Amino acid sequence: MADLTRRTVLGALTVAGATAAAPAVAWSSGTPMLRTAADASPNLVRGATFPEGIMAGVPRTDGATLWTRVPRGLFDGDAELAIVVSKQRDLSSPEIVETVIAEKQWDGCVHFQANGLAAGAEYFYQFRGQDAVSPVGRFQTLRPADSNQPVRIGFFTCQGFTEGYYATHRHLAAEDLDLVVCLGDYVYEATVPGVRGIDLNLYPQILPSMRAKYTLYRSDPDLKAMHAQHAFLPLWDDHEFRNNYSKDNWTLPELFFQEKKSAAWHAWFERMPVPRYADDMTRTYRSLKLGRTVELFAIDNRQYKDDQPCDDGGSIVCAAADAPGRSMLGPAQKAWLEDGLRSSGARWKVLANPNMMMGMVTGAAGERAFMDTWDGYGAERTELLSLAAERVSDLVVVTGDDHDTFSGELWDTGFAPGTPGNPGGTRRAGVEFVVPSVSSTNTGDTKGVAGAKAEEQKRLQYNPHLKQVDMRQHGYGVLEVTQDDAKLSYRAVDKLHANAGVSTSYQVRTARGSSTVEVI
Repeated sequence: MADLTRRTVLGALTVAGATAAAPAVAWSSGTPMLRTAADASPNLVRGATFPEGIMAGVPRTDGATLWTRVPRGLFDGDAELAIVVSKQRDLSSPEIVETVIAEKQWDGCVHFQANGLAAGAEYFYQFRGQDAVSPVGRFQTLRPADSNQPVRIGFFTCQGFTEGYYATHRHLAAEDLDLVVCLGDYVYEATVPGVRGIDLNLYPQILPSMRAKYTLYRSDPDLKAMHAQHAFLPLWDDHEFRNNYSKDNWTLPELFFQEKKSAAWHAWFERMPVPRYADDMTRTYRSLKLGRTVELFAIDNRQYKDDQPCDDGGSIVCAAADAPGRSMLGPAQKAWLEDGLRSSGARWKVLANPNMMMGMVTGAAGERAFMDTWDGYGAERTELLSLAAERVSDLVVVTGDDHDTFSGELWDTGFAPGTPGNPGGTRRAGVEFVVPSVSSTNTGDTKGVAGAKAEEQKRLQYNPHLKQVDMRQHGYGVLEVTQDDAKLSYRAVDKLHANAGVSTSYQVRTARGSSTVEVI
């Protein structure tokens, strides 16, 4: 599109370049300009701070949800802010100038629905008090419905704060992207001590300590820089509350489980730039249409999930894993997803998926790696992938959670023909790309390089649908989709160094109509 100038805001930034935080600070320094109308209201709060930065979430063709937080003290009331949205980097000729309220009951968080904007366009925005302003953020609205242009989406997952630095986000900020997707585990209820010390806020029990997780994670300047540069679509998984929890419980008994889970969800909705569904206030699944090229389906693998079979064991043979009637998605979400995949008019259907969908066998007897993934919900997986094989063309599943890197082919049972101890499929259904963790412990961190390489060979041996594996790297993924193919570039970033560079470690692609993976 001729009017699409996403790179203009990035200036001299490169994938391996310097911090992306600098431009945002520069734009917002000094006296705020364009003080007119709502932006000049005498009721704007004085002394505002924006310690968690700004975000633009769940982009649409006509806008996005703009977010910030102004902390409120014990004796403070609500805070009135102005919001300015413009196509100009200096915020001149604003298209939106309105006032918004940072309510104390929501811990000073603001969710402003920016509407009436142009499709496929770049916008800049800022929140303002009387004497202080937020950084300037940017985002791109979704491409017009008739667009056949390529689409680029960044994906990250699993970013335990203490376990590594967030150079990944500095490099994501410098990428040329339509949006960034978090595949889950944005915060962790508990992480191991690491290069950034230890987080003593373990297994938070009440809302204030759950809120404190987000405040800690967003103290990182690189994470804030990424949010300031790109529209953002977050999914949740388990660590936003408790590891491997299901709709009814988690691994260990916990008093007031449902009440604490509700508090964790409250904190997530408060701290994320997402709109709420009026008729279903905890719903997170949704789809985004990026022209004719991509329809992006974001699913919830946690809220409606039946308990894991076989006591949530690992590397086991579990007959109950394929028992009919057990669900990962729940009936309403499954019906929504199946109908959406069948009826989508996009060339590519991209499924943002928190937990691995393809089977993952770890032994000659057919042992499956984890029961918390789709391996523990085999009947529903077969139903979904059989539909894809029969009725859905060009399905790409992009997955988080595992902390390691995998690229594989999806068959209607989840397993390719010849997989030991498991039902081999007969029809291809799509492909799956599993992005590595930003910082959370992977196989290489626990087994070392030699141990991880040995495990990689074992996974390739027992999983003929698996075409690429790396259990040592950390980083993120960039999916580039054209009318003819979809390519995932894995970016490797050293989590142990705050100023780490970035390299492209692998590129994998699937051609239109093939449901096969080619390692480039």
